[in-house]
Amino acid sequence: MRKSAILLGLFASLISINGMAQKAAKKSQPAIKTTNATQAFVFTFGNDTVYKPEFLRQLNKNRKETALPSETELNEYLNLYINFKLKVKEAVSMRLDTNPSFKSELTGYRRQLAVPYMSDKKVTEALMAEAYERMKTEVNASHILINVGQNASASDTLAAWNKINDLRRRILKGESFDSIAFNYSEDPSAKRNTGLLGWFTVFQMVYPFENVAYQLNVGDISQPFRTQFGYHLMKLNNKRANRGEVKVQHIMIRTGIGSTPEQIADAKILIDSVYQKIQQGATVEQMVEQYSQDEGSKANKGNMNWMASLSGFPDVFKDIAFSMQTGELSKPFATDFGWHLIKLLEKRPLGTFKEVQDIVKSKVSRDTRSESSKAAVIARVKKEGNFSVNETNLKYLMSKLDTGFMKGVWEYDSAKVLNKTLFTIGNKTHSTREFGSYLQLNQKPLDKGNVQMVARNMFNEWASEKCLAYEESMLEVKYEDFRNIMQEYHDGILLFDLTDKKVWGKAMLDTLGLEQFYNANKSKYMWKERLEYSIYTCLDAKAKQAAIKMLKAGKSEMDMLLKLNKKVAGTVSSKSMKGEQAEPTAAKLWEQTGVVDIQSEDGANKFYYIIGKVAAEPKELKEAKGLVTSDYQDLLMNEWIKELRAKYAVQINQSAVKTLQQ
Repeated sequence: MRKSAILLGLFASLISINGMAQKAAKKSQPAIKTTNATQAFVFTFGNDTVYKPEFLRQLNKNRKETALPSETELNEYLNLYINFKLKVKEAVSMRLDTNPSFKSELTGYRRQLAVPYMSDKKVTEALMAEAYERMKTEVNASHILINVGQNASASDTLAAWNKINDLRRRILKGESFDSIAFNYSEDPSAKRNTGLLGWFTVFQMVYPFENVAYQLNVGDISQPFRTQFGYHLMKLNNKRANRGEVKVQHIMIRTGIGSTPEQIADAKILIDSVYQKIQQGATVEQMVEQYSQDEGSKANKGNMNWMASLSGFPDVFKDIAFSMQTGELSKPFATDFGWHLIKLLEKRPLGTFKEVQDIVKSKVSRDTRSESSKAAVIARVKKEGNFSVNETNLKYLMSKLDTGFMKGVWEYDSAKVLNKTLFTIGNKTHSTREFGSYLQLNQKPLDKGNVQMVARNMFNEWASEKCLAYEESMLEVKYEDFRNIMQEYHDGILLFDLTDKKVWGKAMLDTLGLEQFYNANKSKYMWKERLEYSIYTCLDAKAKQAAIKMLKAGKSEMDMLLKLNKKVAGTVSSKSMKGEQAEPTAAKLWEQTGVVDIQSEDGANKFYYIIGKVAAEPKELKEAKGLVTSDYQDLLMNEWIKELRAKYAVQINQSAVKTLQQ
């Protein structure tokens, strides 16, 4: 049994309700209300108590019916939940919750469960909506870059700003954007593309760059703007609607880099010939098989995978494909790879938001734009936790940074730097010693930059991470749902580990106990009356007829096999079988006797020989091992529950239970 089955459908597994059904039912079923005090107890076990809120929460969670529970259902679930709590209590008493493996596993689940609480839902939804809206449009832009680091000094930052502004003025006065990009852009690619970036869409550029691209009109020159790379100017060259995806059938005559003019001309003659043959009635599939040199698609009759508008195929290839109508065949055209013919098989547009929202959400979470969601959470946490920075102590620590810090070799010396409070968040206080250690560990050699600016940026990052850590540590306190589900995972892991020790694993390893259980319960694992027969598989029809003739003449199976396999081993092979009447082959042969020659569905040269009926008898342990093991596990489970009930006294508050049906 997989542990995930316990953890993901923990309480559903107790009463065999499908997890997804529970979720839907939970939304539709009426809440079961109580007229008594909310804190009335339902049952006690040992020194522990389960109160009505907890029991109701789990009962509602694990029911798919819309009506209130019957007395039978309620008592059944009550019994199951008592057993569950007893097992968890036993696991805790055995200190299984102190095992490093348990702690590590629970921490891993907690980390996953915390993710939705550590982002701002409204901001995330807005980012998803914005991203999808931008997905509808593709943009074509050029840019100019002047490098300046994020931690650059004020003088270096001003110099870069003045330079980019001067370049913009020159462009607005009439100088060519391409020429300025070629001569002054500090993006190395500008020397070959004059700043042209080509077509792109959402998620393909850093977020600040994307923002500017989608705010400009065609022909506009942006104001200078900054990314982590430096200052940019952007010119928007064009816009177009998202072209979706296409699927094409492809024929290629390869040329490639280094081909001579003669080779290119020969390839052109061949592709023209192929094109003419298709025009005269040949199928694309036939021409793919005879001529195509695209090994990637040839094995699939020339069919390529879905091709997106901004995928890595040559622009001319994509432009022709997206300009065609379904079923249309292109004329021959060339790319750097060779000469091509394509037939458009299918087009599909950008999916609806509902269809692509999971992909969009995943991309948003991995993209730098998710920082705005994170920033919203940090701002909220700081406000709720009364975040307060002691600027005097921060400046004091920063004054202790020397030139070694810019070289990446500064060391925090507790003898020279007093330990003082830097900031507080909630009930947590963080000190200069912590931040000094952080600076020492994370410093990097910098050619340029301002020590105070670098340290200030590092403090902001460090303080933000500490605020997020504080928020994560408070999730159980702040959110009841989180607290409840963490308790369920805690209990579920313990339940799995201990049940594996006491029941599942024990039943698999206790071979002697399993055998004794089987011997005591053989009558539960019976074969019905069965037909015993042999199946003979022959090399060919001649061997089949020879085998049938010998058996009908009264020869034994052994004599027949020895004779017919003497020259060629495997000429005839046999297999003994027993089958109940419900089995398909046994059903066909049930009333037959002796040799039976029935046409084989797979065309093989087979025939059968009926030996006779076998009376009902117990299955051997190996034949019923799955059922026997399951029943043995049930026995072990029941015995364990009896032990737990004897160890931890259970008291049920019947008056409280009755109110659950009102």
